[in-house]
Amino acid sequence: MPYRLKEVDRAEITCLVDNAVDVLLATTDVAKRPKIHDWFERPLIAEHGFSAAITLEDDDGGRRTLLLDSGLDPFAAAHNVDVLGFDLSDCDLVVSSHGHVDHAGGLLNIKKKIDPIRQVPLVLHPDAFRNRVMKFPDGRSLPLPAPKRELLTDGGYEILEKGSPTLWMDDRILVTGEVPRTIEFESGNPIHYAEVDGKMEKDPLIKDDQAVIIKVKDKGLVVITGCGHSGIINTLNYAKELSEEDRIYAVMGGMHLSGGIFESIIPRTVEELTKMKPAVLIPCHCTGLKATIQMELSMANAFIQNSVGTTYTL
Repeated sequence: MPYRLKEVDRAEITCLVDNAVDVLLATTDVAKRPKIHDWFERPLIAEHGFSAAITLEDDDGGRRTLLLDSGLDPFAAAHNVDVLGFDLSDCDLVVSSHGHVDHAGGLLNIKKKIDPIRQVPLVLHPDAFRNRVMKFPDGRSLPLPAPKRELLTDGGYEILEKGSPTLWMDDRILVTGEVPRTIEFESGNPIHYAEVDGKMEKDPLIKDDQAVIIKVKDKGLVVITGCGHSGIINTLNYAKELSEEDRIYAVMGGMHLSGGIFESIIPRTVEELTKMKPAVLIPCHCTGLKATIQMELSMANAFIQNSVGTTYTL
């Protein structure tokens, strides 16, 4: 079923949390790097997490803002908002790409930057409230505690559990909901487990993973992921199917190609991504260095190195 996603004249995406910050990167026509005169006294925080503020603009002056994810540390996103002087007070919507703590850890404190009193919709998949863990072949384990529903409700969020695609902001934002897995090599994470009825069970698909889609006038789709556990090619194909728009203008976010388990699919992922010819490509978070390098080599004209605090105008 196609969704009638309305076009916007412009979109601005400000990265509030990511794995890296580089104050020496140059500003371009698309990427505006932050001016932080006291950066050594009050630096931006980088961490293993992701958060982005998305502002939609129309030529008539209308602006609408939403937040995708909130990073790992409870205070990192809120701190970076203060350092950047970014105004979240008019944020209408918060979307959680999935329930992992590196994307949901800052939800309570970032809510105070939006409005400590006003109730704000929080859109997430029902599975986002599952506790998870990753069990590595070398014996390590990485706990991934879920957000606490009662704390989010007490903190001022209106929790909206959605597993299917939904339109928001006067049909200018499309949240994918659960992404179908149709690409053979994007088969999920074999070392991921979720708690079901008190027991940890294999959960390779991480079904709560979802992305945000915007359609920019005369250019095509902007697709923003959190981790891209669904597979970036699965996600982009689904975005095209939902919107009935074949043009991929920009791709930003985590693509979960870091680590030895996913290295084998980097070449095929980059090959398929290159075929889609995005004009702007901004790998973030869990994409990983090896995949990022391959993307830059294959799509040099589209590639932009991300850094916390950068604002992209699309």
